[in-house]
Amino acid sequence: MIEYILPKDRPISFISVLDKVRDIIAKVKEEGDKAIIDYTAKFDNYLLSDIKANQDEIKSQASLLDDNVRNAIDIIYDQLTDFHKSMMPPNSGGGKNGIEFGVVWKPIEKVGIYVPGGIKTYPSTLLMAGIPAKIAGVKEIYVATPKEKVDPAIAYISIRLNIRGIYKIGGAQAIAALAYGTESVKKVDKIVGPGNIYVQAAKYLVSENVGIDGIEGPTELVVIADDSANPENVALDLLAQGEHGKTSFLVLISTSEFLVNRIKSMLPNEGNFYIIKVNNIDEAIQIANDIAPEHLSIATSSPLQLLSKISNAGAITLGNTPPALIDYCAGPDHILPTNGWARFKGGITVFDFLKPLSYVISEKPEKNLIKAAMILANYEGFNFHSKSIGARYE
Repeated sequence: MIEYILPKDRPISFISVLDKVRDIIAKVKEEGDKAIIDYTAKFDNYLLSDIKANQDEIKSQASLLDDNVRNAIDIIYDQLTDFHKSMMPPNSGGGKNGIEFGVVWKPIEKVGIYVPGGIKTYPSTLLMAGIPAKIAGVKEIYVATPKEKVDPAIAYISIRLNIRGIYKIGGAQAIAALAYGTESVKKVDKIVGPGNIYVQAAKYLVSENVGIDGIEGPTELVVIADDSANPENVALDLLAQGEHGKTSFLVLISTSEFLVNRIKSMLPNEGNFYIIKVNNIDEAIQIANDIAPEHLSIATSSPLQLLSKISNAGAITLGNTPPALIDYCAGPDHILPTNGWARFKGGITVFDFLKPLSYVISEKPEKNLIKAAMILANYEGFNFHSKSIGARYE
């Protein structure tokens, strides 16, 4: 067993704010728009006149977007579209023992996308969530983002995606409003998107009533590096993910004493940076799989040979590829599992917005199969199940 020093839990966990967030959700459920307006004034420091942006504002704000940014969005839009289209599943069917069966994929009807905001805005998140939702065929897409005036890039992307509504709200109160509905906010079937610990705590709490994509935030990066890695590039990757805030969880695991010392000298004292020296790459992989990070970077001489050994990671970049490429334009989504959730799920795809509807048609099934079903139903004590099957086919 390898010994290494890391916090037992992530430095900042959404579990720590569950009680506060539970109170916010309860107030939104009880008071609706009034609670949203009060919390927005308290936490985001602006007074909402209209919770939902009108079409004139959206069009006006979109027209303010710089041409270079608009062209960049269009290029990235096409790249992400191709990636997510490649994953769309076909309807399938078959048959055996006189039973015809199959699966028809249907989109979720109403989806809410949370786009973090505040001092900065994150139109890339709307691209990452909105494009797979649109490709999947979601009929109604709504966006919640905390901004007194809709960001021009978000306005432009919303028009391209045919977003049904933009709500100028954020935090746990926005998640509660999307989950339960208010006078101004449409209740949705599923909520997706990253955010701070209050947003993630809210998603966790409302998941008993509405679907969520998972827990996405705060940001995490683990880098596995050997002597072949460029220390400046690795340090840049760690610092890049650190831009998401001081709650980011940033880990370097290396076999190289030189790399460890060099990168340590390039990182600030503040922030959640952890550096682990290991004896070999297998030890590094074991630690990375234990952490199950959001982002994993394999900066080694033969990264593809190591890919098969990775079992837990939200998204992986190999060799000299920067994790920031996934954050913006590579194709795979940047809305990724954190808090160890990469042990059982991955990043957002069209499958997050689709439901498999199974169907069966059978007029003359094989007698042995029917008999087997009736025997097992009787064994479990479900006699009417058995009789219901037998009444048709015996």
